[in-house]
Amino acid sequence: MITAPVPALYWALAIIFASLVIGSIARSMSLRHAEETLRRKRFASLRTWWMLAIAVSAGLLAGRPGICLLLTIASCIAWFEITRMFGPRAEDKLAIRAGYGLIVINYLLIMFGSFSLFVVFLPLSSLFFLAVCLLIKDESKGYIQSAGGLLWGIMFLGYGVSHAAALLILPSSSYGPLGPVGWFLFLVILTETDDIFQAIIGRLFGSHKRHPITPVISPNKTWEGFFGGMLVIVILAPIIAPWLTTLGQQAGPFSLSESLQPWVTPILAAILISFAGFFGDINMSAIKRDAGVKDSSKLLPGMGGVIDRVDSLSMTGPVFVYFLIWWMG
Repeated sequence: MITAPVPALYWALAIIFASLVIGSIARSMSLRHAEETLRRKRFASLRTWWMLAIAVSAGLLAGRPGICLLLTIASCIAWFEITRMFGPRAEDKLAIRAGYGLIVINYLLIMFGSFSLFVVFLPLSSLFFLAVCLLIKDESKGYIQSAGGLLWGIMFLGYGVSHAAALLILPSSSYGPLGPVGWFLFLVILTETDDIFQAIIGRLFGSHKRHPITPVISPNKTWEGFFGGMLVIVILAPIIAPWLTTLGQQAGPFSLSESLQPWVTPILAAILISFAGFFGDINMSAIKRDAGVKDSSKLLPGMGGVIDRVDSLSMTGPVFVYFLIWWMG
């Protein structure tokens, strides 16, 4: 059922778009003297950010149905991208089609508020149905590669990403200034901000100063960028948490003074999101490098494919959800 969004949501969206305007101006100024190829790539990425912001805003305004629909589409496109990426066999087609159905059912469970069933459905059903769809083709050559690749893809891009939508039905995130939508926004803002500033701060240091973390999997990931992105969201989290969530209003499993509570919980959440986002990113980078591709597709100009946009969320979603369950009960 679609309900009218709370008035505070309009203010939150206005701030997001105001930030985009400021970011667009800053990018335009920084690229005035850049070479043409770089300018085109950066401006294409900027246009894509605007399109994504509009799509996410529409989903937020529609509430749970809108967000579930938005992430269902994202997960299905990501599933399409990854199943093309690792070179599927002809025998894999039935399992791939089954994957779309399992992803849709997974989001329908969230849509209808069944968190307990959501937690177990996709992991168990994927193990069974994907295996059956592969085995009935009676072909052993390439079986383990297909089974492993399909299960890996659906667990991260279907199950992992869908945890962001699960915040809408989690008892721990049912309260707050914006309701459950605020928790979703909190996760997405921190995840994307961390991604953006890891890249920006990493680029600010010259190549001779860079200290790559994973030079083989993702050479552009540096310690400077990693800690810089984390620092930004550690500062941001306590600022936006009271406007979007009730983080900091609960003592959690530890005895904290009332003066520390509003700071410790959002900062701890930000640190976990930063770590999870990094591993979500390089997880998909490893898959793309193994497949010999730079981007999962060219669907999003200047960014690549949907996988390139939800890779961090595939891990930050589950980490944030289970952190809330542990911290808030």
